[in-house]
Amino acid sequence: MNLVPNCTFRKLRSWLLAMSCAILVPPLAHADLACPASEAAPPDFQWGLVAYHVNFPGYELQVEDLDRMAANGVQWIRIDFAWGRIEPEQGGAFDFSYFDTLVAAARERGLRIAGTLGNGYNTRVRPVAPLWTQKLNGPQYVAALARYADAVAERYADTVEVWALENELHIAVLHVALQWRHRVYPPAINQEILRTLSQAVDRRDPTAQIVLTLSPSFPGWQRFVKESTQRFRFDAIGLYTYPSFNAGAPPTGFEAEVAGQIADAKAAGAGREVLIFETGYQTPPDKPKTPEDEGALLRENQAIYIETMVRAAIDGGAMGVYFYQYLDNPDELIPREEVFGLVTPDRTPKPAWGRYGNTIAACSTP
Repeated sequence: MNLVPNCTFRKLRSWLLAMSCAILVPPLAHADLACPASEAAPPDFQWGLVAYHVNFPGYELQVEDLDRMAANGVQWIRIDFAWGRIEPEQGGAFDFSYFDTLVAAARERGLRIAGTLGNGYNTRVRPVAPLWTQKLNGPQYVAALARYADAVAERYADTVEVWALENELHIAVLHVALQWRHRVYPPAINQEILRTLSQAVDRRDPTAQIVLTLSPSFPGWQRFVKESTQRFRFDAIGLYTYPSFNAGAPPTGFEAEVAGQIADAKAAGAGREVLIFETGYQTPPDKPKTPEDEGALLRENQAIYIETMVRAAIDGGAMGVYFYQYLDNPDELIPREEVFGLVTPDRTPKPAWGRYGNTIAACSTP
């Protein structure tokens, strides 16, 4: 299915899309809700959502998804420009068709884009980079990556405002253990991977913000940030933080932990801006049903988690928060990854979906 309806007349198409958005997806009626933070978010705060991050069919976005996001107050969406989808055959023609229509439709609805460039997950468990990269040694991988990154950054230079470098490359060993990456490259190659991606953005989209992504839950991350400041350009630090990592964990009480992570990131990054670039709360269903519906309890916990993390982000001095993720997806091969969505696969919203919209409305600067 095409993301954007095929119409010869662009003006007519735009009018029809606008009318369908108004008719089918009316603006969310936000309930009266006090902002959970001590004050409103800064005017340029990034209210975000991880929207498309793994090249599985269940994550493909349609026009109605973008309408729904915009109606709920979401302002930024994270899109992984999946190398495997763009270059399925090594050295072949690039296929930008999905991302062209996705980016255009998002921009038509006022959704701003944070694009992930060069995510090296390259296994069937996490097929983001092409599986043919498994056979490449370090220098070969960097050379192939440079070709892809340069083409992507050039094509979307006028439409993507934020570029994220890779995906937590500092814990690549863990990703190999999880079977998300095929192999671990030496530190010098990892540095070259990040430098190559940064240089592609610098060359093709120099006014865009560059984000270094990492998890603050593993030792050595501050050193990784400090060393990176000397090696390539990045403008912000994107924290992937999951203080309620385990299913059923309390959705409150972690504000001080997140504030500490933000402060440590700013110190390590010589004052660079910090974003909560990925965070979420999983909602596994009851198996089997129990007298107390644990699935319903976890869905309500997820809604509470939205408020708690927004409070932690704003009060801690972060400049944005991106919740993982828009959709549940049964295509996932790891059960816990199926149920982080704020919306189910049939697009039924969980309580967290409305809570996020209400929180955005309550915390946005007038």
